[in-house]
Amino acid sequence: MIGKSERFLGALCYIPFLFVFVLFLKPSPFLVFHIKQGFVLSFVWLIWLYLYHFIPFIGWYVIGPFGFVLLFFLTVFGMANAINGKREPLPFFGVWVERLRL
Repeated sequence: MIGKSERFLGALCYIPFLFVFVLFLKPSPFLVFHIKQGFVLSFVWLIWLYLYHFIPFIGWYVIGPFGFVLLFFLTVFGMANAINGKREPLPFFGVWVERLRL
């Protein structure tokens, strides 16, 4: 059974770049799963920020709003899974998580 503190730390992993602090706590397999997903999600947030800021018009009016809604949904989805003690991969990006070796 996964404790409350572990579930809370798993949810923190989805806030961009906060997964780094959880790495220092001798993570369990549950936390390693969510750390990997938080890493991939943070990387996708960085790509979105780059596209949003440096591609005029298309980035501002298409990539910006739709990308933000998608990434916000994925962040909330991952946090909800961690709080409920589930190990479900993120939609769209869950395949990348399985390829990571941490």
